Amino acid sequence: MKKILSIDGGGVRGIIPAMLLAEIEMQTGKPIAELFDLVVGASTGGILALGLVAPHEQMPAKPRYTAEQFLGFYLEESHEIFDKSLFFKITRGIFARRYQAKALEKALKKYFGQIMLSEALQDVVVPSYEIHGRFTAFFKSRDVHTKKIEKDVYMRDVARAASAAPTYFTPKKIKAYPGASFIDGGVFANNPAMCAYAEAREIFPDDKDLLIVSLGTGNPQLTIKFENFRTWGLLSWARPLWYILMDGSSDVVDYQLNYVLKDLESAKRYYRFQIELLEKGTEKLDDGSDANLNALVKLGQELLDANREEIQNLCRQLVE
Repeated sequence: MKKILSIDGGGVRGIIPAMLLAEIEMQTGKPIAELFDLVVGASTGGILALGLVAPHEQMPAKPRYTAEQFLGFYLEESHEIFDKSLFFKITRGIFARRYQAKALEKALKKYFGQIMLSEALQDVVVPSYEIHGRFTAFFKSRDVHTKKIEKDVYMRDVARAASAAPTYFTPKKIKAYPGASFIDGGVFANNPAMCAYAEAREIFPDDKDLLIVSLGTGNPQLTIKFENFRTWGLLSWARPLWYILMDGSSDVVDYQLNYVLKDLESAKRYYRFQIELLEKGTEKLDDGSDANLNALVKLGQELLDANREEIQNLCRQLVE
């Protein structure tokens, strides 16, 4: 049975799946790159996926980070990435994008350095979208090795392209793809688990049984009252629509995989770990305040506590 990991997008809410992955590593005593045959992540999930398959500088056969260590990306870098300075407050209603990308790119360079996509310890796929040619773009470490169409690029550039959420960050240009501009893959696959399923079917054609572990970042509790949205124009709809599209597409994928990967008598084939009711305020992708980060850590712990038995069952299955 091939084992597949899929991680949703969700900005700073990536804290939640990072905590669950840290628990899995603790219980199994193995790194994520050894437990799974394929790792797929969208947006912030793509950053996390790349972080867990990036090789160590001194020990290339071992991962650069544990899941617990990569939590530092969120807990230590979010405040700078999502800077809400006075300049931000003055200009956010003027410019289409909300944040400068410099802080994000600085953090990605700090965590990934010069590591190339081809160096991934395990097959990794990160979806993005190219806005000039209007096509879906999947950055695949496997395709670099098989010399298909993928060009070898820095992991940090893949992470930046995959997390360029519309209205939050500018699109990412990558030298290896002249004329192209990439944005967040969450526009079509914020829950990339069905993409992971399709990829697994392609690269493991002889394996009939698949185990997919899908990690959410929480369902936004965004309530839009009719008396408010009936007068909205394009600008007012921009960010609420982004949340609606992410949430709706994630639920559809969960529904599909529950049907496609029905449990066997001998083994479970699909796990979905998700916070169904985010606390008010924590649904934001870009709140890097200490208060919100602490609230997300609390939610991550609640997810672990509520799914203790299920996580134990999964860990046993992963090491079989």
